[in-house]
Amino acid sequence: MEVELVGKEKMLGYKVKACSRESPSQKSSNVLDPDLRTHWSSGTNTKEWILLELNEPCLLSHLRVYNKSVLEWEIAVGLRYKPETFFRVRPRCEAPRREIAYDMSYTPCRYVKVSCLRGNPIAIFFIQLMGVPVSGLELEFQPVVNYLLPQIIAHKQDAHDIHLQLLQDLTERLLPFIPQLEADLACFSDAPDSSLRVLAMLAGPLYPILHIVNERETMGSSMNASDSEVPKNNQPSSVLTVSSNFENSVKGVTSSLEAWTANPSFSR
Repeated sequence: MEVELVGKEKMLGYKVKACSRESPSQKSSNVLDPDLRTHWSSGTNTKEWILLELNEPCLLSHLRVYNKSVLEWEIAVGLRYKPETFFRVRPRCEAPRREIAYDMSYTPCRYVKVSCLRGNPIAIFFIQLMGVPVSGLELEFQPVVNYLLPQIIAHKQDAHDIHLQLLQDLTERLLPFIPQLEADLACFSDAPDSSLRVLAMLAGPLYPILHIVNERETMGSSMNASDSEVPKNNQPSSVLTVSSNFENSVKGVTSSLEAWTANPSFSR
């Protein structure tokens, strides 16, 4: 069963994060190998699982499984290594005897858990993951993903889709600033259009300013920590500084932009 890759979709690399059980001669790592002469087997017939970790976060488009002898399973995915955050994309269902490809509808994903509920015995040949890598995608960006995803899916044939490019730029560039943006991201759905404009500007032309402020705060923390250990007269005399007035102005850039984009005349 072939799955056609479209747009920026590709085969995704991953590793086996954990499994409930494996036979000495049928290791869990065999699910990475497309050679159907090897397989993972638990040697048991009920309630075993295998957890996969992708090399980077993605929008998961398809999951293909070459089944050996599992009779019933369920599949869950998550962005974070916490079971309570996993989403069941395939609730408990009958497992086809051989190859099956499930449409994952561009679900945000970093981890995939296949829970095998019955088998004769529990055994899988090969698992293949397909989708679009989105570096820096974390759970905090979920409201942004929810807002952009319909457009991304509608334009998935387009290898240069601006909606996907925007999401990739936002997650990659703003990941270091999640602590500062967490409250804004949590309220994203209240005013998605204006919030998206703010985030786009922060990830675009204003990103260097955020980067400078972040470096300055990191430098200040490290210098404060070393004050008690290093005499002041031994500290370097030439340190890159930013004026306090400039720093205070930059720290208020998010709130200023929010007020600006909230103005009805902005959208016109």
